[in-house]
Amino acid sequence: MEKTDSLMKENLMMGEFIYTSNGKFYPDSLKSLINQQKIASEKFDFKSFKEYKLTDTIEIDLNGNGIIESIYFDHKDCPRILIEEKGQKLISLGCGNKDYEGFPNAVEWVNLWCVVSDKEVWEVLFKENGDIDKDSILNLERASIYIGKEEAGGGIITYRNGNLYWVHQSD
Repeated sequence: MEKTDSLMKENLMMGEFIYTSNGKFYPDSLKSLINQQKIASEKFDFKSFKEYKLTDTIEIDLNGNGIIESIYFDHKDCPRILIEEKGQKLISLGCGNKDYEGFPNAVEWVNLWCVVSDKEVWEVLFKENGDIDKDSILNLERASIYIGKEEAGGGIITYRNGNLYWVHQSD
């Protein structure tokens, strides 16, 4: 009996569940992790993603050239997202910048972001007059960055055919 208790405690410390006659038993430490994952999955409509804090720097090869970019929020003068890659021009999104077609020119509304690894995502397309035209499925070439506002939507920062591209995801 003592050996079984020790084994159960060891399994619990490792964060695994134990099968019982009533199904799976989750220790409290694992329950909180499961709840965090459930809350995160409710914030993001993706199958494969990793959430970050807005104060984090995301390191990712966003454009697929084999060089890692550093992507982070800069709040010094005006909120903006900066994409830095060694040897390349700094990319600045937000703060009134209109250099990148289709991208929002302000990002102070963003309260969550994540790296999206899904191969297919949905995109909201617009007519020339600004009305919503339709939703369509878009294939992502590689992992990309989602920015958004909880319960409001957002979009994905990615590259398509070698160009920076905004995938709009809210109505």
